[in-house]
Amino acid sequence: MHTEKEIEFKNLLTKDEFKLLLTHFQIVEDDFYTQTNYYFDTPSNYFKDNKMGFRLRVMPHKNELTLKVPEKEHIMNETTYLLTDQEKEEILCNLRFPNVPILEQIKNEGSLTCIGSMQTNRAKKTFENGILFFDHSLYSQTEDFEVEYECNDVENGKKVFQDLLESLHIPIRYADKKIARLINYNHTLKG
Repeated sequence: MHTEKEIEFKNLLTKDEFKLLLTHFQIVEDDFYTQTNYYFDTPSNYFKDNKMGFRLRVMPHKNELTLKVPEKEHIMNETTYLLTDQEKEEILCNLRFPNVPILEQIKNEGSLTCIGSMQTNRAKKTFENGILFFDHSLYSQTEDFEVEYECNDVENGKKVFQDLLESLHIPIRYADKKIARLINYNHTLKG
């Protein structure tokens, strides 16, 4: 188990702005890897109602089960467990989760179900005492582009991120968490 505070800033991008950032930071196709997030909740929407996210992230050589809990604006407490391929398959095929403490809080909320998945092609680059992530995400017959900046300080991080966007003439656009975008898109489709 690994627990950390995650400080991040996000901005949605157009496809052209995404390409501009990749060119600016000399990111090439080989710098990208694919990860798939599977999001889970209870029948009563325990995680959604508490503004949390619970996901299984499958990457080329690693599987992570993560609970994200908001602390303040731009700050999330993140608890992550590394999973074996067998544990990952049990979740994806049978909705059978390993015994991890973060699931104790929902044991009376009903069975977890998968509420959707999102595939993201991601590249990253160290920048100004933090890390920039360049994400092209595919979900529910749509796609979006975003840049994320993770750092250790909210005030300085906000300035660095806004200065970067301003220097490239990219407008600041609010970006929900990936799970919220997935859920909102699915609700839009259902009417």
